[in-house]
Amino acid sequence: MACLALLTAACGGSKDAASSPPAGAAAPDHLVGLHASDITKGFRERGLTCKNAVLEKDTWHYVCESSTPLVQYRGEFYAKVPGRVEYIRVLVAQSGTAKVELAAPLLAFLANLRYQDADPDAARAWVEKAISTPGQTEFGIAKFKVSGDLTRLVLEVKASGSEW
Repeated sequence: MACLALLTAACGGSKDAASSPPAGAAAPDHLVGLHASDITKGFRERGLTCKNAVLEKDTWHYVCESSTPLVQYRGEFYAKVPGRVEYIRVLVAQSGTAKVELAAPLLAFLANLRYQDADPDAARAWVEKAISTPGQTEFGIAKFKVSGDLTRLVLEVKASGSEW
């Protein structure tokens, strides 16, 4: 029995060794652990209407939208297959007096996504600051980018190894 444990440890068969990538491994090309249905469900729960995904070359393009006279919401993402989401983009465009409260629920949803090595608390705190000071950063295997201002705010999340 001890021999088996020693052999397993020597061959890198422990759970910890199997779950962490080797040093210098390429970054994943998709947000590991995230599924298209997680995103469309979240968009729908926030009032967006999702269309059927459309195959563009070898990638599925998902679009969810909602609008009022003062606010337009658009969430879209791309996945090779439903379990391999590579890139997510959310746009919140406001006319009149722009309010952070109108953009916050959708942005917080994206910051809270669960994928491999995600840090939702840190991502949410960063997104809150990036609304007034746009920029980019990384959390786990995802790159986050906020651009624009409250009148036309864009949040992008992509897998670090994705070509997007």
